[in-house]
Amino acid sequence: MSKDKKNQLSGFFQNLPEFFTLFKGQIIEAKDIKLTDLSHKKVAVIGANQLSVSYLDHITQHAESVKVFQIKPHFVLPHTEKAIHRILNHPLLLKKRLKFKPQLKILLATRFLESQIQDNWLKRHLMPNPTSKNRIFFKSDAYYAALQKGNCKLITWPVLKVTENGVYSLEGIEHKVDLVVTTFE
Repeated sequence: MSKDKKNQLSGFFQNLPEFFTLFKGQIIEAKDIKLTDLSHKKVAVIGANQLSVSYLDHITQHAESVKVFQIKPHFVLPHTEKAIHRILNHPLLLKKRLKFKPQLKILLATRFLESQIQDNWLKRHLMPNPTSKNRIFFKSDAYYAALQKGNCKLITWPVLKVTENGVYSLEGIEHKVDLVVTTFE
């Protein structure tokens, strides 16, 4: 491994799984998406956090192709939906807010998914388990639209390893990419 690559793996990269060290392309954090030139690049987004969900539309607008490697489905709420906050902060719900808030957010996120995705296969793979205890809610108006663009593909197979030239998934395919966006913290 070159000295430059070792320097690149300092800081936040110390927390990354070791298999990222083989990759010869560029590795960036989700927070650096807007600072990176994505033109004519094949991009892999591994996992999800608020920034990767928010910037997926930006990535699909600039990159040649985008593959989103979903570790697990997550709830996405519309970012500009002010009615959600009005409902959750209504005086009649304040006393019972802790009890109703999670169910209401799940309902709103599910309705948002159903209204944005027409393809049943894609909808089924994006639907999180509402009974899960570890619910994660992200906000984005354009996430689902970006996933449906022609240059973007959702990969639901687990990532086995990151090779020199791409991401190898459990389905036995090496997805060739130039840049990996990580969501590890």
